[in-house]
Amino acid sequence: MKKIIVASHGSMAEGMKNTIELFAGQNKNVSYISAYTKKNDDLNETIDKLFDSFNEDDKVIIFTDLMGGSVNQRFTVKAQNNNNVFIIYGFNLPIVIEAILSNEDVTKDYLKKLVDVGKNSIGLVDFEENESKNDSEDFFN
Repeated sequence: MKKIIVASHGSMAEGMKNTIELFAGQNKNVSYISAYTKKNDDLNETIDKLFDSFNEDDKVIIFTDLMGGSVNQRFTVKAQNNNNVFIIYGFNLPIVIEAILSNEDVTKDYLKKLVDVGKNSIGLVDFEENESKNDSEDFFN
């Protein structure tokens, strides 16, 4: 079974949860970790509990907010000897929604496609290219 974890420093993961559930609905196979938001939370303990809940046949995609940040480091240490756990850092909304809604098998090629989704979802609205369009109807066509 595919499982997804969205983990961040602060409340970013919780905010993503609210938005993701708006677009993709609730999903019991998606977990959100907002690290360092509560005084007595132990990130290592939280990660250990998550990993204990995985079955041998689970494929787990972990999204962390920042390469090399403490959240990413702790997941990397825990996942390094597990062939069914994959970590993508620097996530955005489109990549996580794509991962949740996709029925593709979790393979390295699939993960590379996911990263491309994330990269390709970032862009600049160039108003100068749309100068010749005079109304909002033309802008969206």
